[in-house]
Amino acid sequence: MLIRLGLSLCLCPLLIACGGGGEAQTTSDPANLVVTPVPLFPDDPGRTRLGGLRYLGGVALALEDERFGGWSALDISEDGERLLAVSDRGYWMTASIAYDGASITGLESLLIVPILDEAGELLSGNRADSEGLAPLGHGAYALSFEREHRVWRYDLGADWSGVSDARPSPMNSPLETETLSNNAGMEGLAVVGDWLWSAQEHTSGDAPVHIFSRTPLNAPELTRATYQVAMEPEFGVTELDSDGDGGLYILQRFWARDVGNRIHILHLGADQIANAANLTELQPELIAAIEPDTMTVDNFEGMTIEEIDGETRLFLISDDNFNDSQRTLLLSFAIEPRD
Repeated sequence: MLIRLGLSLCLCPLLIACGGGGEAQTTSDPANLVVTPVPLFPDDPGRTRLGGLRYLGGVALALEDERFGGWSALDISEDGERLLAVSDRGYWMTASIAYDGASITGLESLLIVPILDEAGELLSGNRADSEGLAPLGHGAYALSFEREHRVWRYDLGADWSGVSDARPSPMNSPLETETLSNNAGMEGLAVVGDWLWSAQEHTSGDAPVHIFSRTPLNAPELTRATYQVAMEPEFGVTELDSDGDGGLYILQRFWARDVGNRIHILHLGADQIANAANLTELQPELIAAIEPDTMTVDNFEGMTIEEIDGETRLFLISDDNFNDSQRTLLLSFAIEPRD
């Protein structure tokens, strides 16, 4: 079923802020946002169980606006009612999430504004490739970029009201940026306790390991602890998030032209991390796999986990690469309790 959102949703105009502190101007109407509900298993819409996850529902989103798409990182407010995302062309997106029960039915009050640099100017070219997002608390976020590899801090405000004019300050990078290749940098970024974590998207050669590294959030000196994490070859890490108990959830993606996208969601426990010596190869647990033959899947790059209404919920958003053959998918799951 195809749903076109109308004015009855009371959506505000979609805005873009000009660089250098210029006034915002209306450029398109989010009432044109097209929302299509998607089952997890198209041939079996009532099926919801996927490994250690239970599908709560999701939508495909489409908007005729050159800034909409490429969503590479995601955060959801603690009450589950608002969304923050960044694109790999250097834009923030905020929106309210519409639900039917626990199932996402669309977005309201959509706002897209450019990510600004230290001088308040729009990012462009290689500097605009924002990939990883990690909440630091009180409306502050660490944002990682690849191609020109770096981590910047943005203070958006507790309600994200400062998103239009927030300017960055530099942060210590968990990974040694000089060793990262052009398009295989810090796509995964997470805060666990007092540590900022990142993961190298791809490692060189065929070894089924990825480099994870962490650095203290509040220490002025740059110190790192580095880990090798075993994963399937040819998969890349596209996001990390804290499990709230000292461990990490990991979003891992594979793509090949004759196969399509394959997605793994994994978990690395706090005990594994605490007991690992530096450079020990860690073995994460596979929570769920999303496969292209029978399931709704695309290029998932954004993931976040929140405790909502007594459930641990996992949200995914896909990067459509601004390609008409791909989709922007926003899906939600409950993480089932494990022994």
